Amino acid sequence: MNINVSILAVILVATVASSTVALDLGTLTAYGAHSNVNLGTIAKDLLTELSPSKPAANRTLLVTEHFSFHMFATNRTEFCHYHPGDTLQRVLYGGGQFYTAYGKPVPQNPGDSFFIPKGKPHAFDGQLHGPSVVIVQWSPPYHEGYIIPTTGCKDMPNMASFNNSDFGC
Repeated sequence: MNINVSILAVILVATVASSTVALDLGTLTAYGAHSNVNLGTIAKDLLTELSPSKPAANRTLLVTEHFSFHMFATNRTEFCHYHPGDTLQRVLYGGGQFYTAYGKPVPQNPGDSFFIPKGKPHAFDGQLHGPSVVIVQWSPPYHEGYIIPTTGCKDMPNMASFNNSDFGC
């Protein structure tokens, strides 16, 4: 069964990466900018980077004094962790679920957003339906030490070890 899921994920990534498939995810334009960033193009590029040895890829889209904005492609389950600031995440493609400390996993489908307050344990499982693409806003901005391993995510599969590179950061 796992082999079939892996093969399906590889086929899905290959299909999305082909030049005939476009992801219409809109654009990001910063105030005062004379050009915008095509989010579909970035998502497509990130999906092509995924492999069994690289289950997550990301791009920083915008950083200010108060927040940072990122796009992630993922085909794995994160380790239970928390951040020293607030997180707002939105699923653009694929889907998954959040493991939290307060109850059953929270399903996430394209268009769904999830707000995580500072210090709250969570983990995103972005491999339930093949790879997923999400955008994340962190406030304060991402910095070294922003991803802090913890316990407390209910109903989460057992994860053997933690490595910041597993987040694609």
